Amino acid sequence: MAEAIFINDDGVFEIDGRAYRIPEHSSAREVLSYRSLVAPVPDIPSQRMLTAEQRVATESYLLRRAAACVIPGFSMSVSEALSLAQLQSINRWIAGHRPSLSAR
Repeated sequence: MAEAIFINDDGVFEIDGRAYRIPEHSSAREVLSYRSLVAPVPDIPSQRMLTAEQRVATESYLLRRAAACVIPGFSMSVSEALSLAQLQSINRWIAGHRPSLSAR
C-alpha cells in the first residue's frame, strides 16, 4: 500500500475500504501509552547500534502500536500493510490536530 493516507479535519481516514476515526479525546492511559510509544528512542553508545533496516522496522512497529492505542478498531493487523511513511503521516496529523496526545 504505497498511496498517501488522507485524513479529513474530523480525523477520519480509510484503509482497505474501512473508515477509522482519530478521536478528539483519549483516556489518560491511552495518552500515556501513545506518548511513550512515539517518544524518540535514544542511541546508547555502549549498546549495539541498529542497522537502518532494523531502525525502520522498530519505528514502524512503535508507530503501529501507538496508533492502535488511540484509534478505535485500528489494530496491529490493520496497520501491518502500511508503510513507514503512511504511519508517520498519521502521527504527524495527530501531532498537528490532537495536541492532548502529542503535548509534552
